[in-house]
Amino acid sequence: MSEINPEFKFKGDEFMNRYRIIGTITSKSPIHIGTGDRREDNSQLEKESDNNSDKERHFIDKIARDSEGSPYIPGSTLRGVIRNYLLQIFRSFNRKIADDKNYESDDFKNMDQDEQIEYIQNKASLLEQVFGTPFCETKVDFWDATLKNRVDAPELKTKGWDNDRKSYVVRSVTIDPITGAAEPHKLYSFDVIPSGLQFEVNIVGQNLNNIEMGFLLFGLNGFNSEIYPLTIGAMAGRGFGRMNFEPKSIYYLPKDDLPNWSKLALDLNHAGYDLFLQLPSADLNKMITTFKDAFRKIIRRAA
Repeated sequence: MSEINPEFKFKGDEFMNRYRIIGTITSKSPIHIGTGDRREDNSQLEKESDNNSDKERHFIDKIARDSEGSPYIPGSTLRGVIRNYLLQIFRSFNRKIADDKNYESDDFKNMDQDEQIEYIQNKASLLEQVFGTPFCETKVDFWDATLKNRVDAPELKTKGWDNDRKSYVVRSVTIDPITGAAEPHKLYSFDVIPSGLQFEVNIVGQNLNNIEMGFLLFGLNGFNSEIYPLTIGAMAGRGFGRMNFEPKSIYYLPKDDLPNWSKLALDLNHAGYDLFLQLPSADLNKMITTFKDAFRKIIRRAA
């Protein structure tokens, strides 16, 4: 077994536990989570900025929206930025905690299943064990983070504030790297959400031990860091993408409670997470401290 994570269990091993972490992330700066799609810029500002008789069509890069048109944060985006944050923090510190291998190399491509299992159990980093690899599924699933509140920002009206869609438009130009001047006909625009929007975060994990939970919480707390903050979306160099994370509750189903949960699910004709044990605030804080302490011991040993 791994010296960093001796209690590792695969997600598909014998059931030990299941967690659901619920929290809130709040935007502290403008955020642009792009989709690759664009819409035509028909604003009056765009028309006034174009002094050429031969009109050039301008476009606005869209942001991720749900079926109702509200901004949301895709679960894949959350998982990706947290995984990368943990990788950047710990790879130079200790590769047994976080490492990212070349999974396209012959060493990995030629592995049979037994060798893949042995690698994950004994040689993989903690990051690989928790967040998975191309040949081993992740132990943590991130749901899409949906909008919880509505804010009004009339001060952004001149920037195309859309009160229904909770976004406005940032316009900029491409700068010539040699002259330092704005390049003609290089206007680009993109939708952003303002500060103050809140999104509900849901993370579900199975067969997670205290070390792995502490590692996950360390990643989530990266949103709150003032020294090395975790950002999301584009334009981080311009101060975009800053958020704050606050845990709200943890649902917990240990192995010993599985028979009772199964009985309740049959009796009540549903099997939702509200049948799990929801930890009271005092117990929640105590459990989070336990997770963090377990991970601190790993860091001290690895130093």
